[in-house]
Amino acid sequence: MSSTRAYMAREDRRDVLLDAAAEVLREGGPDALSLRSVAECAGVAHRLVSYTFGSKTELVRALLVRDTTDAIDAAWGAPLEGSDAQEAIIRSLTAFADAVRSDPRYSECLAALTATARLSPELADAVSSEARHARSRIRAHVSEWAASHPHTPVDVDVLTDGIHASAEGLAAWWLATRDDARLADVVRGFAIGIVGAQPN
Repeated sequence: MSSTRAYMAREDRRDVLLDAAAEVLREGGPDALSLRSVAECAGVAHRLVSYTFGSKTELVRALLVRDTTDAIDAAWGAPLEGSDAQEAIIRSLTAFADAVRSDPRYSECLAALTATARLSPELADAVSSEARHARSRIRAHVSEWAASHPHTPVDVDVLTDGIHASAEGLAAWWLATRDDARLADVVRGFAIGIVGAQPN
């Protein structure tokens, strides 16, 4: 192990190891992901990965949370000023779908990891933790949008849950169909449904 990696700052080290974990997942799927395989991919000692994450559960949790944060922030990264709620949702879900479409292999592996983890007593908490994080992150973005559009009253929790559920469904639908031609219509349908669920 090089001295550069040995004395890397904690956050930098986590990023390097999570990059390695993502590569292991992309190349070998969920079954290939382990503390040892991440160490081998990163070119570091196994004990460094163990020290950083402590367990496979924490590694999976950290990977899912990082990828969720990146996807959500990308979806809400475009300026939404002047948009009504439906248009804002369409833009965010379209950006989310673009993130899924940009790396289908990794998106498939991530979905498989999530499904596998849900069935594992050791890993199920990592998925629950990621879902709570996703909802919190989406809610923060929705709250920011709502605050900047005071003349468009919305129920932040309804929008948050609708976007969260729609993003999950949209990813699963596109990965199953790869139907780019109908993507815009599917996104619009989700957006209409979410806005329609707003209390009067």
